[in-house]
Amino acid sequence: MDIMGIPARAVDPDLLAATDGFGAAALVAAETGAVRVEPVHLLVVLGRIKGGLAASLFASARIPVDVFAAALAARGGQSPRFGTQAAAGLDDATANRATRAVFARLRGECADGAAVLDERRVLSAVLDGLHVRDRELLARYGRVDLAAWRDAVAAVPQRPAAVFGTDGALATAAFSPGARTVLRIMAADAAGLRHTRLGAPILLHAMVVAPGGLVEQSCHFSGYDLAALRVQTQLLVGGRSGAGEQVEPVLAEDAMEESLRHVFDKAAKGAAHRRSETIAERDLLAALVDSPNGLAAAFFRDTGIDPAKLLRYADSYYAEQPPADTGVRSGGVAEELAWFRRNLVGQRSVVERLAPHIEGVKRGLARGFRFGDRPRAAFLFCGPSGAGKTLTARLLAKMVYGSEADTLVFEMGQFNTRESINYFVGAPPGYVGFGAGRLTNGLRDNPRRVFLFDEVEKADSRVLDALLRLLDEGAVNDPAGPLREAYDTMIVLTSNLGAAEFAELGRSQNEPGPDDPAAQVDELLTTMFGPEAAARADRPDGADGPGAQLRRTLRASFRPELINRLDDVVLFAALGPDELREIAEVELRRFAERTLAGLDVTVTWRADVPAHIGSLAWRSRPEQAARGVRRCVDDLVPPLLRLLDDTEETGRRTARVLLMVDGDELAVAANG
Repeated sequence: MDIMGIPARAVDPDLLAATDGFGAAALVAAETGAVRVEPVHLLVVLGRIKGGLAASLFASARIPVDVFAAALAARGGQSPRFGTQAAAGLDDATANRATRAVFARLRGECADGAAVLDERRVLSAVLDGLHVRDRELLARYGRVDLAAWRDAVAAVPQRPAAVFGTDGALATAAFSPGARTVLRIMAADAAGLRHTRLGAPILLHAMVVAPGGLVEQSCHFSGYDLAALRVQTQLLVGGRSGAGEQVEPVLAEDAMEESLRHVFDKAAKGAAHRRSETIAERDLLAALVDSPNGLAAAFFRDTGIDPAKLLRYADSYYAEQPPADTGVRSGGVAEELAWFRRNLVGQRSVVERLAPHIEGVKRGLARGFRFGDRPRAAFLFCGPSGAGKTLTARLLAKMVYGSEADTLVFEMGQFNTRESINYFVGAPPGYVGFGAGRLTNGLRDNPRRVFLFDEVEKADSRVLDALLRLLDEGAVNDPAGPLREAYDTMIVLTSNLGAAEFAELGRSQNEPGPDDPAAQVDELLTTMFGPEAAARADRPDGADGPGAQLRRTLRASFRPELINRLDDVVLFAALGPDELREIAEVELRRFAERTLAGLDVTVTWRADVPAHIGSLAWRSRPEQAARGVRRCVDDLVPPLLRLLDDTEETGRRTARVLLMVDGDELAVAANG
């Protein structure tokens, strides 16, 4: 049942019962001779609740609420009567505009499901919605100071947020973004450890390992050994893995031990005492430390950490970081692809080849649908350095997950020894690297992003084995315990192998001709690892072609099972002067935006500047391609700052500068 658009479950049950679902306001309106329910009628209803907040306010002002209702009726100059519409009940038809505005405010307050509408909230909205004549009546008749009433209402601790919904599930909307991150980690790790029951230890573990969370920041501030603390919590929960199949992460009341339910209830009361809308990390930590079994307090003391100092840091310094945007972008697929084409210069065929994959991933994520237990997509980007492989991965993250920052980059040259697997997925308990797996921790922190494995051919075979499982099963084992899932990730591998051959093949993709570029790539893949691949690659008529040389290079470096687990292999063409000129225009716009934001200086340039930068990068940094353009633009910073310093020494300020070509060099000059 809804009350003026507010679900009944969002309202305090005691308040619903005392006000007959706010329908009593219609009777008060009729009693006072009105035909529409006004906020003042709601005030009378609240004032008639014995022991309620409004009743205490009327009592402190020595105004019997029924006498005030009679004054409302007498003010109208008529005897009390029942208005036919008001007596019918409270709805949009019987409420006046001010009452509808009160309930619109209340709908906004409980829209996220975090707030329980108790008397304090309703009374606050009613007092703010009173008509001026009703305020005058209170002030004249009862000598009421409405500002003091509002302050008294605001000073009352709000009712604790409902921790569990009517279905028994944990009401995650009742928690702050930082606390929700802790809950997500708790659920994922409990499922990975096959815990069918959730207790206080798994919540403590989640708080300690939460990236950028309260415990991490407090340890850095106080100089505590965070890495050692995390190892201890992983040992605390990791040694109790259950047997059987993997369980789903469930945050339900009946799946929690009494100790954990007590922690959540205490955290909710702590948030209410702070008059907070949501349960924050600080409330969870305080409830853990003050839990009856004393587990968290004893744990911190045993590891050399003063829990009181953690709580003081939370009260004095800690501020939750804004949550990362891990949702799916809501923009249309066509608009996203158009944006992709504008931002990936010189790689038209790359955009067209990735377009169907992008559409499938975006639409699948939006509906929560996927094909099998694999990552959303997996690609191998090949081509010369500076052709845009890393940029493409970041653009994919922007289109699919909302931000270029949703890209986790692995320099695979760092994982080229047998021991490096300990830092890729983590080491077993007791070994260096336990709990320090970069891949597993990355999946723990945010599994909805692009994972970029740069120069994958440099990785050790054991690291590639873990990567193969990730591509095949969408999951990887963390030796610390939990199974890390990657079902909502996009995987991008890059390689510079065969750069010259890829460049030649890639150039043909960007030039019109009778051959279909996609068909060239497909033919390359089907002949690379087939039963007759070696014979085909070594045929005399193809021995000197780039395709044959490329097949030999890739076959020597990549296993067939790795290629077979990819959705596509994408070739990046080498960039020429025309493409570098377009990239220069993009980089100049970014340079101008940064300069305006950081120095309050407007940067403009003459029409020949982008072409000059592209030509300069082509001549002086051909192996760097797009990176060379960026470095050429960055080289403009010192002369720009020198110009600003020189003009300020003469007592003037430069607000506009002009970039121009002076001979064979770029020059920066004041512009007005």
